[in-house]
Amino acid sequence: MAIYKFRVTFEDYEDISRDIEIKSSQTFFDFFQIILPSIGFDTKHAGSFFSSDDYWSKGNEVTLLEEDLEPGVKLMKTTKIASLIEQPNQRFVFLYDKEACWSLFIELIKLVPEDAKTTYPRCIKSLGTAPKQYKQKLIAKLKEEVENGTADDKIIDDEVYKAISDEKLVFDEDEETSLHEDENDLVPGAADDDSEEEHEGDEEHHEDEEHEGGEAW
Repeated sequence: MAIYKFRVTFEDYEDISRDIEIKSSQTFFDFFQIILPSIGFDTKHAGSFFSSDDYWSKGNEVTLLEEDLEPGVKLMKTTKIASLIEQPNQRFVFLYDKEACWSLFIELIKLVPEDAKTTYPRCIKSLGTAPKQYKQKLIAKLKEEVENGTADDKIIDDEVYKAISDEKLVFDEDEETSLHEDENDLVPGAADDDSEEEHEGDEEHHEDEEHEGGEAW
């Protein structure tokens, strides 16, 4: 039986990849169940695979949920991987969690012989640390709540809160500088106080110099 070796990458993080081997007779649901754990994501949300061309344009859809079935759309649990392999370097686009809009690119890179002692599907190679599943969603949600004036810890989804409860949010240098500037703006006279202290320090230093100079003369 043919074993397909696929490379999975994030649309926005090309340096992060997972190589996954799966039997040609296995389904897209099996694929769904191995891709997400390999990048540290849970499987609690809906998703869809789309056959794709060399430009990552979406074609035929294979969806997770029966309620999302429409004419021409297939179901993951009943659709075998082999049924949508049309070229040696077949590509798929995998969209997961409509709210977070995660997008992954999948490309068939090799056919390998089956190992009778191996359980498929399996992730055989992992490069790079995948982004946090809920962090991006939480930041977007908080920004929207702040803009609308409705920010409240109580309405943050429990799963999201749990996912980031032990993690500090990381900001780049520009964001950190901006945060400090915002803090100064929130404290009236904060920046002025610093200037006054520096000015007083200069005056005291100048007086000491004059005094020392007088004694020398």
